[in-house]
Amino acid sequence: MTIVDGTDLASIDVLSNRVFAEGVPHEPLARLRAERPIHFQTIPDERLYDQAWVLTKYEDVLEVSKDTDRFVNAHGLNLRASYSDQEDRHLLNLDDPEHLRLRRMTNKNFTPRVVRRYTDHYHDMVGRLIDDAIERGRTETGSAEIEVVDDISVPMPLLAICELLGTTPDDREQLIRWSNAIITNDDPDYSPSEEYRTQAGEEMVQYAFDMLAARRETPTDDLASVLAERLDKGELTPEEYAGYVMLLFVAGNETTRNNISHGLLQLAQNPDQYELLKTGEHWDTAVEEMIRWSSPVIYMSRTVVEDTEYKGHRFAKGDKVVLHYASANRDEDVFENPMTFDITRDPNPHIAFGFGAHFCLGAHLARLETRCVLEQLVQRVDRLELVGQESYVWSSFIAGIKKLDVRLDLH
Repeated sequence: MTIVDGTDLASIDVLSNRVFAEGVPHEPLARLRAERPIHFQTIPDERLYDQAWVLTKYEDVLEVSKDTDRFVNAHGLNLRASYSDQEDRHLLNLDDPEHLRLRRMTNKNFTPRVVRRYTDHYHDMVGRLIDDAIERGRTETGSAEIEVVDDISVPMPLLAICELLGTTPDDREQLIRWSNAIITNDDPDYSPSEEYRTQAGEEMVQYAFDMLAARRETPTDDLASVLAERLDKGELTPEEYAGYVMLLFVAGNETTRNNISHGLLQLAQNPDQYELLKTGEHWDTAVEEMIRWSSPVIYMSRTVVEDTEYKGHRFAKGDKVVLHYASANRDEDVFENPMTFDITRDPNPHIAFGFGAHFCLGAHLARLETRCVLEQLVQRVDRLELVGQESYVWSSFIAGIKKLDVRLDLH
């Protein structure tokens, strides 16, 4: 969607899924930041909520994130979903103290110290994925053509979360299918109908309970066993158990997957940045820039629980407020040259992992997985070149890339 001078601000749409069919609409978002940073819009495509306030500035996203008394996660973080107190009870749809109670059950499994233990293993895992992709895609000229999403971005984080939960990689294809359907809403390739989405959710819940039965019979030291033990002690309800497992599977692979895809796309389009990466001096800043740039979760919504005045706007009880992370991470008042992909960017105070109580539980894991991909790629590849046109997921919620063909010039 291209916004030209003179377009009515009120008509700008940054929430319909189809607006994102060619990627995040950064031009209209930039205009909103400049002229209408608190934007009330009607959403023309089919949604449960047909209106929402959109916060596009970094400062406003932070302020509302901090105000957990008046802006709550309960009732759903996605504009397409609303939940009762008993439905879909997972971390992202709950507020403290219930949110903190659930989070503490697995917090220790995602600390930097614990995550560092996986470094060598993840390097080996990524190395095998890249080597296999190169072997399948070798050309007569000695280069290799790979499809980044299916060859690297999807399997790497999914294999990692499968190991943490103790499930088999043999289930990978159906987990990908369920995850794609659950987290996207309008993409014909991933989620063709409401019935398809409903069935995917039901099948994944059954998968979670099958895991529960297996752990009760043979306990192990994986996360699924930890959660099964909590359930049997009465510390989790069955709904909370299923929601937890589903969240770990879906959020544990979708976000990192898209972060990797967007980052490799930018490295292919900006060969000077890949040359900088090859020096080995910018791993940490490169990872953070990939995360800022991709902002894999485009937004999360909050529900207003009491009439609230904010910067001259009246948010009524029951209104939906969208925290637009993809826009906040391009805020010109916070990031110098925000539309430039710069792996040396420092400082880089992006909020792609959220902020405050709901800061992403798996942030350290995502950073490690992303860095391992970069380090293993540099060991094998001299240059990346985009082949053809990338394609994007039709989703205003997840910044997904569906297909990304890249030619690798090998050492």
